[in-house]
Amino acid sequence: MNVQEILEALSSSDIVLETSIIILILEPGRQALRANASLRDGYKLCINEATGKGFRSYSYHLLKGDRMVRRWDNAPHWPELKTFPHHLHLCDEAFVVESTEAFIDDVLNSITEIINSGKID
Repeated sequence: MNVQEILEALSSSDIVLETSIIILILEPGRQALRANASLRDGYKLCINEATGKGFRSYSYHLLKGDRMVRRWDNAPHWPELKTFPHHLHLCDEAFVVESTEAFIDDVLNSITEIINSGKID
């Protein structure tokens, strides 16, 4: 998935109210996006995605006010997980579970379920 596809997914989502681009890099062989999206019901999604030849780094951080709700990322911090480096933080930086590689569509679908259920935990 490239940066343009991420921006298109955000703009077409019914839970996204507004997207602010902080950094956008579109170079041959390298793309990067840092953005914040204001979501329905007071949620905020912080997006960090960088791709290049043979690599992908991502972090999708969901907040409600100042409270962390979820963060999907592939930082190599949890080598004991079967899905390493992919993992999911649940409501706390230290509470980490296995997760498949996350893409913007997966993240938006999960957030839609969270918003529709009204439950953060």
